[in-house]
Amino acid sequence: MTDTGQSPHIVRDFTVGNTRIKIADDCCRDKTPEDVQRILRKIARDAQAAISAAAVLAAE
Repeated sequence: MTDTGQSPHIVRDFTVGNTRIKIADDCCRDKTPEDVQRILRKIARDAQAAISAAAVLAAE
């Protein structure tokens, strides 16, 4: 949910068993293509760092 006091922008609403799931896109719907690329580059750097650290630990 958002902290702005506004209702979340629900893009998907479904149930799995007895659980109701609502997916909101408030955190990403106003992103520019440049914002998206910056976010994806950060995710890739973070993932690579985690993979490299795991490989070092596995080699020890």
